[in-house]
Amino acid sequence: MRFEEKVIIGCPVQRVWDFVMDPEAVGPCIPGFEKVEVISDREFTNLIKAKVGFISVRFKIKTIFEEIVPYKSIRTVGEGSEIHNLGHFKQNSYVIFGELSENETEVSGWSEVSLVGRIATFGERIIRAKAKETVKEFVETLRKRLE
Repeated sequence: MRFEEKVIIGCPVQRVWDFVMDPEAVGPCIPGFEKVEVISDREFTNLIKAKVGFISVRFKIKTIFEEIVPYKSIRTVGEGSEIHNLGHFKQNSYVIFGELSENETEVSGWSEVSLVGRIATFGERIIRAKAKETVKEFVETLRKRLE
């Protein structure tokens, strides 16, 4: 599944960058966020809870900053498993930061997400709808926390 999103945030690019590069700051913007563990300056894990239809799942996801161009772009890869072995998650994301003005930043990007296992058999349409909703909620929460 591929997701693309763009948001304009009313603050300087440096502030947006610093926030996004801090897993402990950006983690709580993720819907269902429970916990973050920073492993290094390029690696961290998140525990995320989600409800898809009548099924509740909890994923432990390890994310790595694969490529960093300060104040311009980030490429991440991540993977994890549902803690009750209901599925496995992989993601590859690219985020671009554009300074529109001194106090306005455009953040755009895409994510490729794959989900396998019993949770994936639940129905791609339902999972895709839930994932799109989650992405939109994340972006809106990120914008609100920064403005």
